[in-house]
Amino acid sequence: GLLYSRRIGRSPQLGDGSNKQPVRILAAGKLSGRLAGGLSIGLMSAETQRERSADGHTIEPAANYTVLRVLQDNQQGSGGVGAMFTATTRSLDADSRTFMHDAAYTGGVDMRRRFGEGQYEAQGSLAASYVRGSARAIAMTQQDGVHGYQRPDDALVLDTMRTSLSGSSARLSLSKFGGGHFRFQTAYERFSPGFEVNDLGFQRRADEQNLRNWFAWEFSEPTALYRQLSTNYTVRHVWSTEGLLLGEYLNTNSHLQLPNTWWLHMGMDLDNALAATFDDRITRGGPALRNSPSVSGDFTVEGDRRRSITPVVSVGVSRTDEGLSSGAFGALGIDWRSETRASASLQGHLLHQVTDAQWHSNETDAAGTTHYTFARLDQHIVAVSTRFEFTVSPDLSFQAYASPFIAVGEFAKRRELAAPRAESVRDRYTPFTGADPGSFNIRELRGNAVLRWEYRPGSTLFVVWQHDREGFSQDATDSHFNVWRDWHDLFAIHPKNTILLKLNYWINP
Repeated sequence: GLLYSRRIGRSPQLGDGSNKQPVRILAAGKLSGRLAGGLSIGLMSAETQRERSADGHTIEPAANYTVLRVLQDNQQGSGGVGAMFTATTRSLDADSRTFMHDAAYTGGVDMRRRFGEGQYEAQGSLAASYVRGSARAIAMTQQDGVHGYQRPDDALVLDTMRTSLSGSSARLSLSKFGGGHFRFQTAYERFSPGFEVNDLGFQRRADEQNLRNWFAWEFSEPTALYRQLSTNYTVRHVWSTEGLLLGEYLNTNSHLQLPNTWWLHMGMDLDNALAATFDDRITRGGPALRNSPSVSGDFTVEGDRRRSITPVVSVGVSRTDEGLSSGAFGALGIDWRSETRASASLQGHLLHQVTDAQWHSNETDAAGTTHYTFARLDQHIVAVSTRFEFTVSPDLSFQAYASPFIAVGEFAKRRELAAPRAESVRDRYTPFTGADPGSFNIRELRGNAVLRWEYRPGSTLFVVWQHDREGFSQDATDSHFNVWRDWHDLFAIHPKNTILLKLNYWINP
């Protein structure tokens, strides 16, 4: 995505990380609309202020973010051609110049066309990026987890003298969405090694190409055994731009609505089982590590959605690393709906995961040799999600959301990489003599409430309250799973509260 709006007003990126308050937005504006000829236009610009630490150092420079999007519909909505441009410019100083880009630009075009009586659709897009900064800032970008130019076993070359980085991306897909029982989609994507949009967009990695084939059968005519039935299959292959096979994924899902309108959902994944694949990011700049085959499955029972109360129960298991790594999860949820104005949901999730070879750290010894260390991680995760919605009138509504999260993990059996491309997981590592690998305890609460008032047709006022609590500990006394202790500690953390106002005004000539 070339645009990820949470980049604007995020927490400061520099400093020691203790300041997590959102950067203040000094001014922002948005103009959007659609012309009679089918041309849609959206323009947004925001200015954020410079943020300083307690000792006066810059932890986030002043910046401007601008986005322009245009889309022309044609063929009575069955096709379209669009373009998008984003710009990020920062006022850097001595504190920030060596760590951040002073300018970042992206641009792209996209198109789509439906045909075959609207049952088929072809889509395509092209995008390019350009970032500029000091030599050190661009070197850091080349070496981050998105790009990995410093890896020792590929053809990419780290250039510590360059002051800019550019790249491109492309996507092409062909889909069938209607007609008969059969559906499919074939999609190909490619991201060059230098493609970078994270100043204002969202991107997990560059240097990647993937081919995905999805097909499904849908049966909506009721029978004596079911009311609806659908099943789908996905085959996805991922390579680096050089051709290194990074992943091979097989997935199937089935959805069955019983005659009593209850639902059964089933899924299964088989990954990296048919060919040798490699993870070129797991060692954080080191050599690619061979993936082990893995299998996982899940099953869900969902109650009658017509009732005011709908229960949902899910379970799942996973296994990889020749049985040395495994996981199991369970989830229980309840959805409630009144006949008219109110609805609520409560969902709880519990996960126990054992990862035999979790990356731990990279350590360089006195001789300059880097040791890529891993450890066995045993972790428990508990998460709860709650939602509430109430509609006072068509013009006035209220929504609230809260999600406490607890994760406890303990490391053991520390090892270092010895033969990263060995076929057996047991041959890839050798014992590492170092400090105690440690443990962690994460406690978080994210919540928000939104009041929406449409004070005149098309014009809306939003009042938003955000509530955050966050705690992290590496104390060994907190490494053992105890949900009651961590729940109490979570609500003892001092909260951060933010009030936001958003006003939309519809200009109707």
